[in-house]
Amino acid sequence: MSGPLGSRCFQMGVPLFTEKVIIPIINWETNTFSSPVLAVLVFASIALFPTLILPSSPSMWVAGLTFGYGFGFLLIISAAAVGVSLPFLIGSIFYSKIEGWLEKYPKRASVLRSAGGGNWFHQFQAVALIRVSPFPYIIYNYCAVATNVEYWPYLLGSMGNFDRNIG
Repeated sequence: MSGPLGSRCFQMGVPLFTEKVIIPIINWETNTFSSPVLAVLVFASIALFPTLILPSSPSMWVAGLTFGYGFGFLLIISAAAVGVSLPFLIGSIFYSKIEGWLEKYPKRASVLRSAGGGNWFHQFQAVALIRVSPFPYIIYNYCAVATNVEYWPYLLGSMGNFDRNIG
């Protein structure tokens, strides 16, 4: 009973939430701020929200709607690179704590640890495959350090799949 009811609530709730909350916020942003200020705000939100474990999709929508394909894409891709790099750098500070967390869940961690093995190209492939998997995108940003993946394969593997909501 809860399955069909939950599905129906989701089907009705998401469009209502989008119409009543998300779209008015996007309209407010685009009408309130000038283009240069909006570009800085969009860049900052796309770059910082993944660090705070928040989705950055609405900011990506604003970038695309306001700045178009060319500049919007460049804005999103550069901010996304910062957005996946910050958790990686923060994760390196808390390496031992993340390592301890992964030891508590050995089955889940085994997939992540496989990403750190092999040469540069194998690490890139593993990161790209993990990004496509159902493993939470934002959480992997922090856990990647404990898997001993190098930065460049991590960054390129992540950016190859940036359309999965980097934030």
